[in-house]
Amino acid sequence: MRLNRRINLVTIFLLCILLKLFIYTGNVFSQSELSGSATDNKEAGTEDVQVPSDVPVDMREGVKAEEKVIDYVNIEIDYLESGIASLREGNYEEAVQELRMARSQSPESSLAAYYLGVSFKKVQNYSEAKVHLKDAVRLRPPVKEAIVELADVYYQLGEMNDALQTLTIAELEGIESAQTRFLKGLVLLKLGGGKASIGYFEKAKSMDQRYTQSADYQIALANIQEGNLVKAREILREIVIRDPNTDMAQYANQYIDAITKRLKEESPLRFFAGIQYQYDDNVILKPGDASVAGDITNEADSLTAVTLRAEYTPKLKGPYGLKTQYSMYLAGYHDLSSYDVQSHTISLVPNYNLREGQLSLLTSFNYTMVDDYKYLKTLTLSPAYMHLISDTQFVQASVKYLHKEYQMPPINSDEDRDSGDAGFGASWYYLLAGGKGFINARYDFNSENADGANWAYKGNKIGAGLLYPLMDKLNINIGGEDYFQDFDNVHTVFGSERKDTIFTLYSLLTYALSDKIDISARYVFVNGDSNIALYDYDKSTITLGIEARLP
Repeated sequence: MRLNRRINLVTIFLLCILLKLFIYTGNVFSQSELSGSATDNKEAGTEDVQVPSDVPVDMREGVKAEEKVIDYVNIEIDYLESGIASLREGNYEEAVQELRMARSQSPESSLAAYYLGVSFKKVQNYSEAKVHLKDAVRLRPPVKEAIVELADVYYQLGEMNDALQTLTIAELEGIESAQTRFLKGLVLLKLGGGKASIGYFEKAKSMDQRYTQSADYQIALANIQEGNLVKAREILREIVIRDPNTDMAQYANQYIDAITKRLKEESPLRFFAGIQYQYDDNVILKPGDASVAGDITNEADSLTAVTLRAEYTPKLKGPYGLKTQYSMYLAGYHDLSSYDVQSHTISLVPNYNLREGQLSLLTSFNYTMVDDYKYLKTLTLSPAYMHLISDTQFVQASVKYLHKEYQMPPINSDEDRDSGDAGFGASWYYLLAGGKGFINARYDFNSENADGANWAYKGNKIGAGLLYPLMDKLNINIGGEDYFQDFDNVHTVFGSERKDTIFTLYSLLTYALSDKIDISARYVFVNGDSNIALYDYDKSTITLGIEARLP
């Protein structure tokens, strides 16, 4: 009995051990099978893994944590690679979205920053491209290719100084490519360094023949900037001949037409010819006071005048310029033929162009005849400086010396008008209507040291004017001035010191019949107010004219 009980206890004990071992072994296999299943499913691309309910809670959480790590790594790699693939295939909008995800998952990745910056550049969102390309240069390891791309973005945004600085860094880093050279040429050209940019465009061509047409086009633009219009036209013609069907060839043709027109307009030798009809109500400056006018009659008359002018402006290199001119004026009165005028003027104006202004020196000689008799010779020297204040304002200052020699002998020495006239002036201009018009104000002072006591004086002149385009081809020019003359000596005939005020009012309408022909109508009123009645007068003139120019 006892033996049977012992046997039963041992049997139960052994069965418990076997059951225990069986249950433990089943748990181990369940864990192993689960882990293998999760890995296999992820490699197959399954998104959701079902975890059996009989797995302990702590084990289930460990499995899910492992799945998240594997999932994160795979997604990051997929976004970067797919973004690069979309960029290479030209799907720029998709590339932006995919590479945004890559950057958000790995903000310290310089490679993701670089490709996202390039993608934004492709969709012309240059502001965003700048942010990410700057990161690509800043982050470690830096992407060298991002330096040139960043410089290009600065160029597109118009930030030329930053572009130039970035390209300098590229050169220091040893990044030498046709793209780098070409881009630096573009930046220098934009900054006004046309001459310096040509060398970079030439270098880009020599490094990569694919840049030949674009570089030649930019070299032509650089020559235009430098004023070498003939050379620029030759280069543009070569571009058209080389490949006439490209868009760049079409642009080149447009520049060729514009340059050809400009060369005609800026021909070094130009001619002007005009004819005028004028009515003058006081040719001889008859005094307004009848008591001193005496029996002077027929003071009004009309005239026909012919004007001829030739200008020669050679093209000089560098900041130097030169303008020469000859002009002739022939006027014949219909009745008062003894007042017919013939005038010849030769002038020479060298100039030196500065960054914000211009220096010039006017040298002029005039010879005038009245009624076929020698009347007056003058020689003028006038250095001047023009200074640009802004795009719409400039000022000009000048000094002048005018030597006068009257050819007719004076009545007496007190009436000798030969003189040396010295003075200075300043004027201000404000441009209107996009530079087609202006308003101006002027002040002049002169001291005429005449040989005769009755003609030496000091003068102060103030004036203002307006030029404005009323219509496409119609301009109006109006203005006025006051000239105050204080004579130095007591007049030897009238016994008082002479003081004159000469007020002038003028208006001019000009209409362009064509590119080469203008017609004009002018009205001028002059009031001479003097404390000596003999020099007190009014005078009005109306002039109608037409002028043609060649080429």
